[in-house]
Amino acid sequence: LRKLYIAALCSAAVWLSACSDVNDVKQMVSDTYENATQIVGDTVDSVKLPDPKEIDSVSTDKFVYCQLGVDAQICYDQMLDCILRFEESATLSTTDPDMIEQAFEAIFADYGGLFWADGYSYKTYYRGDNVVGITFSPKYTMTKEERDDYQSQVDATVEAWLSQLPEGAGDYEKAKFVFETLIDRVDYDTQSPNNQNILSVFLGNATVCQGYADATSVLLSQLGIPSTIISGRANNEAHAWNLVVLDGEYYFIDTTWGNSRYTDAATNSVKHVNYAYLNVTSEELLGNHTVLSTFEIPECTATANNYYRHEGLYFDTVDVNAIGQIFAEGYYGGADSSTVKMADPALYMQMKQYFITDGHIADYCSGIRSVTYLESEETNVLTIEW
Repeated sequence: LRKLYIAALCSAAVWLSACSDVNDVKQMVSDTYENATQIVGDTVDSVKLPDPKEIDSVSTDKFVYCQLGVDAQICYDQMLDCILRFEESATLSTTDPDMIEQAFEAIFADYGGLFWADGYSYKTYYRGDNVVGITFSPKYTMTKEERDDYQSQVDATVEAWLSQLPEGAGDYEKAKFVFETLIDRVDYDTQSPNNQNILSVFLGNATVCQGYADATSVLLSQLGIPSTIISGRANNEAHAWNLVVLDGEYYFIDTTWGNSRYTDAATNSVKHVNYAYLNVTSEELLGNHTVLSTFEIPECTATANNYYRHEGLYFDTVDVNAIGQIFAEGYYGGADSSTVKMADPALYMQMKQYFITDGHIADYCSGIRSVTYLESEETNVLTIEW
């Protein structure tokens, strides 16, 4: 937070962006895969191996599912059906452990709401030296009765939150609503219980990046917006965010980094919605985010539903009158803040020099004696706090 007295010096800024460290989760999943590779010496002569089920897929609209080959999709469907039905095990149509791992990753990228399962094991069956079958067993973190009770509570919360969305909302409005709702209602807290799943979000109102990404996917899916959970790293920490489809085009949303905080003059930590991470391109996000998901990620190049462009707050020239008018509307209209984004760092510095350092914001906001502002040079965004 910076406060500028017109024609005076300003204090140093402090920006805090929340990013969870999910190293424990990634290691847990890795260990699960490793532990699952337990060759069990059962034979079909001594143990009855059930036939694989034919499952009608419920995932044909899911992003990662559609990237899989036919055999992997069949495996995915059988595993997902087992998890959803809370069954102890399922015979798979594959005998390839790598395909099981691929399908498991795909399921948890496509579905953010599977809070009751966090890993799996599998058993291999032989006839002589030949593998003739594999059974898949999810690792559940609770009983089915507990799952059903929690699911009812989650469903009630989701319904209550989404009831606040205005009727007739388009894809942009839906994505913005979900982004703002999660930031407003849910705090970033590394000590929150169940912070690697949606229970921390919808029942605890505190989570970390995995919870934010899972909940973003759940809410958008309820609104008919395709969403996929991306695993990776950001600022050298494990991280999770979302790939979404708005009006037929791909964008990234990082709800965790949208939940930013700054330190005010009284050293209070103040929550701030950082729209620089709502509906952004690959170029904008992947400068400080690295994808670790093994499935293919499309390049996000669309900009029509980017927050700043959609709201008329993006500038590729220093149009002082247009920018000044945005500040004036916020100042006289009683807004909490006004924000603009410049196309590149050079334009950002020119705009900041004119309005802040040289004090020309007073030309548009009559009588203003000081300016309190937030700046993000990394995203070329300046926000004036009124």
